[in-house]
Amino acid sequence: MTEAQLRVLVAVADAGGFSPAATRLSMSQPGVSRAVAALEAELGTALLIRRNGRTAPTPAGERVLLHAREVLARTEAIRQEAAGGGGDCSGRVRLGSFASVTAQLLPGLLATLRVRHPGVEVALFEGHDEEVIRWVRERAIDVGVVSRAAPDLHLRPLAADQLVAALPADHPLAVRPHATLEELAAEPFVLSRGGCERLILDTFSAAGHAPRVAFEVQEVSTILAMVAEGLGVSIVPELSALAVPPRVALRPLAPPVERRLALAVPSLADAPPAVRALLDVAELGSRQLDNRDLGMP
Repeated sequence: MTEAQLRVLVAVADAGGFSPAATRLSMSQPGVSRAVAALEAELGTALLIRRNGRTAPTPAGERVLLHAREVLARTEAIRQEAAGGGGDCSGRVRLGSFASVTAQLLPGLLATLRVRHPGVEVALFEGHDEEVIRWVRERAIDVGVVSRAAPDLHLRPLAADQLVAALPADHPLAVRPHATLEELAAEPFVLSRGGCERLILDTFSAAGHAPRVAFEVQEVSTILAMVAEGLGVSIVPELSALAVPPRVALRPLAPPVERRLALAVPSLADAPPAVRALLDVAELGSRQLDNRDLGMP
């Protein structure tokens, strides 16, 4: 068993096929197939299977992948620790995030990281909150942006923003300075399924209300478009409310509800130097953001 074989196995599982994995690894497809076949022969079990048009891990493959990712992460950490002996931090960090954070917070963070640690390379992967947490737990990524507690992961604060009500501009609630959960619960509701639905539903529940969900939508841009057409009201994180249509009014919630964002890693003690460098830069940025007003005007 070799590191190269494990790297190929992980690439095929992540890419969902031999051809895309070969492209990622700059290998030929036959070379990828041979590496997987040799690993399966050594372990005496099938690790991958064709399912619904994609190559997916078998049950044994799922268990092997957990260890393979751990081995590759440890190997990368060893390389980074050795390279850091000369005082320079270098290496690759796989960072998972969701769209609103990618657009609003990460460009500045990554630009600062490049200035401070030009040898650190970041590969960015986008998904919703549940996906990002799962990727961190499976070590498919090194660091993930999360918006809820994860007791089994180490969290470093990144930023905070407010949940705001999204209303049709001609709605009676839009003329008021704030919107309450009780008022929103009485209206047809467009619920986000892009990652913060748990926070929204828990917020309603804690206040003793439940939204009248009329639509469930993945993208915030679609939510805002539906609100603009008068199909319902919604609640969205302020950082997600990009390019708000003219027929949509955003209003703060009363009482206010905050969404706290953090960077999650499996273990801070085991984090390689490049990951620690990213976390340190994020912590500096978080302290600076503490002095910014992220609330609605």
